[in-house]
Amino acid sequence: MRTHQLLAATAVAILAFTGSLALAQDRGNQQGHTQFDDHDQQVTRDWYNQNQAHPPAGLRSRDRLSADEQSRFHEGAVLDKSMRKKVHPAPSDLSRRLPPPPTDHRYVVIGGHFGLIDNNFQVKAVIRLNDNH
Repeated sequence: MRTHQLLAATAVAILAFTGSLALAQDRGNQQGHTQFDDHDQQVTRDWYNQNQAHPPAGLRSRDRLSADEQSRFHEGAVLDKSMRKKVHPAPSDLSRRLPPPPTDHRYVVIGGHFGLIDNNFQVKAVIRLNDNH
């Protein structure tokens, strides 16, 4: 009888452990991704086209990046202090249409572009919306 109880308790512990691992993996997947896929790009471009008449800060003509700044805004770059001043939060109605970013990342707009950066201002992904200089 005691062996049967020990086996049952062990089985329950194993199931609980593997279940919590699976739940942790699912939560990791639900926390977002750090690259833009084709769907993200289409959603963002559609939003941009619908809002071009009244663009928010970061997407206005006067917010465009200089050629030098443009060259420094790419995936993998860490934004310096001058570039950080040009970063604006992404419009919430656009952000809601996309998967949530990981907890230590955020969607931003800068110089006519939509991006994903981490808390250290490292650029993870970019959708170039306004390259007209």
